[in-house]
Amino acid sequence: MPTIPQINDMQGRLDADRSALPNTRDYVAEWQRHFGYSNDQIASFTNSADNLVALNQYRGRGIGWAEQDPAGNERFKQLRGSEGQDRAVVSSTLSGVATFAESSGRPDAQATATYLRDESRRFDSIPGQETRLHEARREHAEVITQNTRQAIPDAPNQIVGIARSGEQSVRNYENGVLEYDNDLGQDSDEMVVGTSAVVGAHFGTGTCHEQSCYAFTEANMNLPGERVTLMTASEAAHGFVVIGPPNFPESAHIDTWPMNAAVTSPETYGIDNIQDGTIVHQAVADGRDLRAEAARDLGELPPRPAPVAPISLQEALERTQRQGDIADDTHFITSTTGRPQQGHALSRAAFTAHANNGFRIQSADPQSQLASAVHQYQPTGPGRDAQYGQGSSTAHGQPHGRGVGGPARPGGPSGARR
Repeated sequence: MPTIPQINDMQGRLDADRSALPNTRDYVAEWQRHFGYSNDQIASFTNSADNLVALNQYRGRGIGWAEQDPAGNERFKQLRGSEGQDRAVVSSTLSGVATFAESSGRPDAQATATYLRDESRRFDSIPGQETRLHEARREHAEVITQNTRQAIPDAPNQIVGIARSGEQSVRNYENGVLEYDNDLGQDSDEMVVGTSAVVGAHFGTGTCHEQSCYAFTEANMNLPGERVTLMTASEAAHGFVVIGPPNFPESAHIDTWPMNAAVTSPETYGIDNIQDGTIVHQAVADGRDLRAEAARDLGELPPRPAPVAPISLQEALERTQRQGDIADDTHFITSTTGRPQQGHALSRAAFTAHANNGFRIQSADPQSQLASAVHQYQPTGPGRDAQYGQGSSTAHGQPHGRGVGGPARPGGPSGARR
């Protein structure tokens, strides 16, 4: 499993390679004009490069800005949609101008062509760097997901959890967890997170709030130096944790509430427009045990009731229909990006997707969904059944980008160095 210093180094190189594009754009456009490229060709390249620069700037705004800037949010969605085409235009232009420079006969042609090919390789390496960095974070996130699911195995707002616990997930939540959640008052964010994690684990039940708080405390202890965000998707009132820079492809989303929980990226998460969300708590992980700090203030908790026999899915379903607190059908929230199986099985009441988020809701037979969910309840992946730090040790190659290093840029057509 990659170490946090290795992940930090990978992030630094990726950030540096992304930040090179504005200067590369100006340098290449200068050579295009010198070599007699048409205005349309130059505009096509610079517009595509500008789109990619703007996309990174929007992503860098993080979470929660859409309501204040709806027009910018629409532009952000457009830029995400054109990212593949824009990358193809910039990549082909970089290699094409390098080839033209080699055949130009200029005394400095070889140095210019070599530099442009290096920049082309730097640019083309970015998607691979994003993927490797996401995978590195995902290995840690899968262990955190497994640990969280073991600590808080059942939910009071899931039919499967109600059935498996013999309805104790509801009783323990109403008679235990809520008592402490309601008393948090004006406590600090860290105390709220730590307390919710402690009581959720003590009573073995919790909503997405308790589960995401527990996942946050795991990340804070075990990923020092990483940026960790506990957030709520505001339209759905659903909480989850993001490891890494929010809204960038290399981040890892930890959402342990879905029955078939899986670690995802912004592109494959159930609602990927996280700029619509709200930050509950965000910090650079510092290694502290927030649960232990909260437990000292809480004192001794009442005993957790003894387990009882499970009930059938049908009985649990009928209970929720009588109470009216959970919808009697489940849905798949699936992405329109060609990866429909990346969706999450969620109840309508707890998690709703909207068309303007780019996702569709597909109804499914509730009984077959619930039956399959029993077998899919545990997360899968390298971190399964592993305590923290014992997941897959698969090695990850280093990204190809040079970061801030590399040879000096040759002069432009006028001979000036930049």
